[in-house]
Amino acid sequence: MAKRKKTYSQSQLIKLVERGRKGKYYAGQNLYLKVKDKFSASWFFRRQLNTKRIERRLGAFGQDNVYYLDYTRAVELATKYQQAFEMGQNPFERDHALVQTLNDLVRCFLESQSCRYKAELDIFHRELSQELGEKRLVDITRHDLEMVLKKMVNSDRKSIALRTMYFFKALFNYASLHHLIIENVASHLHPNKHAANDGSYRQVTLSEWEIETVFSIFQEYPQQAPLRSQIAISLYLIFGCRKTELLEARWCDFDFERQELLLRPTKMGKDELLLSIPSVVMPLFKALKALSNGSSFLFPTAKNSMSGHLSESTLNAMLLKFFTRYETRSILLDNPMGRAGVKHFWIHDLRRTFSTLANENGATGDVTDSCLNHKKRGQRRRYDLSVRKYQRKSVYETTAEIIYPLTNLDFLVGDLVNQFDLNNSSQAA
Repeated sequence: MAKRKKTYSQSQLIKLVERGRKGKYYAGQNLYLKVKDKFSASWFFRRQLNTKRIERRLGAFGQDNVYYLDYTRAVELATKYQQAFEMGQNPFERDHALVQTLNDLVRCFLESQSCRYKAELDIFHRELSQELGEKRLVDITRHDLEMVLKKMVNSDRKSIALRTMYFFKALFNYASLHHLIIENVASHLHPNKHAANDGSYRQVTLSEWEIETVFSIFQEYPQQAPLRSQIAISLYLIFGCRKTELLEARWCDFDFERQELLLRPTKMGKDELLLSIPSVVMPLFKALKALSNGSSFLFPTAKNSMSGHLSESTLNAMLLKFFTRYETRSILLDNPMGRAGVKHFWIHDLRRTFSTLANENGATGDVTDSCLNHKKRGQRRRYDLSVRKYQRKSVYETTAEIIYPLTNLDFLVGDLVNQFDLNNSSQAA
């Protein structure tokens, strides 16, 4: 009977690497650390398959660095390899052998795609990974997916449910095509049955009275509706930007002298869109600059985050507080918007409100499409390269003259504008 090799703990292996004690030291049955010199070591996996011995370097040893493997990550990776070998597969020859959980499937699927799936990935990390991410593919049922979608529909997030449903179908079609699953548990999903999509579109727009009421209620509860968020909502109404186009905007793309903001492209947008900022709303940008505290984003997060900028889900979560019962130790909100007669709206409805307002005040369809950063259709895309800069400027001036007085933000940002002007004058001096 072969003598079982001694295994070493994490702390023991770290000491051996620090001392540079050369040799092979096992962390488990098939995983060992090969120490070459001081602070120089590599992880190796060793296993036999069908009488053939297979050995593979997994990576360099290291801690607190994404380019190196620490003890925990090495053991996790070795465990996945071990499971694949036990099923008679060689994971070093077949990458899909390591796809066991939904997290693994998402990673593998995205690596194979040319599309970004940025919004879908955000939804997955925010709402799905914690509940289903580590669940094995063989254990995921049709009921699991249906319950996820139903939860979204019940919270009045039908567009997110529809996007998630199509992402599920793409994911499990890929898994079925590569024989990673026995049954395609997403094949039966239907927009009408499972995402409450009957082919109709949301038609929520806000009237001028509703806009004025919204900001009036916001300003009654400044802790629940921070100034930065109020400014974002006013800019959506004035410029009709996509949610991420505005929230991802950086100060390096804003020109205070020319009063212009360059919006970078999103998945559905054009290459870029240059906004001409009406003078009447310049105080909002000065206030944002004073609030940014050196951040590169116009709308930085109050807390640390991976993106560094405010999230559209944060804004929608803020709106939800005003349309439901929301209670803390210091405050109680009992649907103040609904009780005041304001229709339940989300951030994307502000884009529709802008478009409707622009068209009602004389903007033509092609100019409004340019404001919305829609791609041109058919032959126009090839022959009409105009971005309607001056026509869009006129639209922005019109919407600003209508919207800005309704927000009452001029009164709130006064001190911040003075702070901005003072800082600029001192730097010029």
